[in-house]
Amino acid sequence: MPAIEERERRRFGRIDLEQPLEGVIGAIPVNVVEVSIVGLRVMHEVRFPPGEDGDVHVSWQGKDMHFRCRIVRSTLFKLAKTAADKSIYQSGIRLDEAFGESEKLLRDLIAQRVMRAIHEQKENAYGITSMGPFTYQVGKGDRYRRCELTDGKWRKFDTTRPEQPTEGFTVSAELDPPQIETLCRTYEALASEGRRLTKMLAELSIRKTEGGPTRRYIP
Repeated sequence: MPAIEERERRRFGRIDLEQPLEGVIGAIPVNVVEVSIVGLRVMHEVRFPPGEDGDVHVSWQGKDMHFRCRIVRSTLFKLAKTAADKSIYQSGIRLDEAFGESEKLLRDLIAQRVMRAIHEQKENAYGITSMGPFTYQVGKGDRYRRCELTDGKWRKFDTTRPEQPTEGFTVSAELDPPQIETLCRTYEALASEGRRLTKMLAELSIRKTEGGPTRRYIP
């Protein structure tokens, strides 16, 4: 993955989970508190050595997501104050390989959380109508649609570069034009956090995957 694309994904591709998900790395229980399409942030009671490879399993809606992963960092989050307490550690996990439908499930999870958060952002903004049903589609090709917002006007063009622009977003060229227009209207209407979420929803479509999912969220 090109370095610039990785930086963009780190910047725009994270979302906190209001309710942590249960999981394990090896045999160590973890709580997943943040997700992206390339990694997780987890809390746990045993420190992991940074650089260690392993397998992470995460449970969501009764299904198991299984990834080969690497511990990027692991730090002390809360020190135990008494002998009866346990210290809590926080680790950043890079996802290197997905098994079965795990990548599809992860994208569904992220899309659900992002679209709900966008809907809440729009509800809080005066005069903004509902986003309505939105379908995200994962493209399988190497063509993308870049939508840049400059001086209140959209500039849209096809490209082979998947990175996200500073203002606007990049999606798979396979995404239906009405869906792109929905993203544009949503992006225009929201402030910085809402725009970050809209960009994150857009970037769900730009990584190739076999059997890409199509999911709807109707607020």
